[in-house]
Amino acid sequence: MILTRLGNKRALADKIIPFFPKHELYIEPFFGAGGMFFSKPKAKFNILNDIDEEVYNLFIMIQRRWEDLYDCLFFTPIHEKLWKEWKSGVPIDPVWRAVRFLVLSNFSYLGKMETLSFPSKNTKKLALSRLRKVYEQIYDVDFMCSDFQEVFRKIEKGNRDRAFVYADPPYLDTSNNYSQGFTPENSSDLFDTLQSSGIKWAMSEFDHPFILEQAKERDLIVEKIGIRRNLNNRRMEILIMNYRKPQQELF
Repeated sequence: MILTRLGNKRALADKIIPFFPKHELYIEPFFGAGGMFFSKPKAKFNILNDIDEEVYNLFIMIQRRWEDLYDCLFFTPIHEKLWKEWKSGVPIDPVWRAVRFLVLSNFSYLGKMETLSFPSKNTKKLALSRLRKVYEQIYDVDFMCSDFQEVFRKIEKGNRDRAFVYADPPYLDTSNNYSQGFTPENSSDLFDTLQSSGIKWAMSEFDHPFILEQAKERDLIVEKIGIRRNLNNRRMEILIMNYRKPQQELF
């Protein structure tokens, strides 16, 4: 994992992964920083989607030109003048665009990209050291940059019985600098899309009353994962599934 993003699932992955069924095709409609993908055992086939063009470009550049990205980041001094320049404009070159996004995300508090900060003395060194490993993990996966509904249109019906979807959408009534958040209508549409997909799926969310009601109406299984603390409060993280938790060790 190389990208700092608020709300990524790395910290909760060990609690969530045991609920995942056996699968050959792994699908994430809301990839983000990839906290779950980089924490779980890699599936034979993977489709990773994010509607954010900056996220998509970063991972495509790591996939196709990670060495160029390494060199550009290595020789880039991180300072306030550069930060302000990159905050106000996006480079045309896709490699430099990826470097810009990586710097703005990783050199800011919780990846919020508001002001320059140095979360760790080794922030740049860590990013450089992880580039090759991330490349080795994603070199053969399929990336998409679409809305979540388009992702499911791409899945052939013959592959759906061996597929698994993990959805980590923007949580209802939450927002951040890189996501406009979900409305109740968006959440309802996601539930409908997942339910009609013919694929086993799990979705992370908070125990929001609207979300719990949507799950109840569809006779879905809800598991409490644990309390998650964010900037303002504490919320119960839940996992919603259209299947029962596997009884045996699968990974």
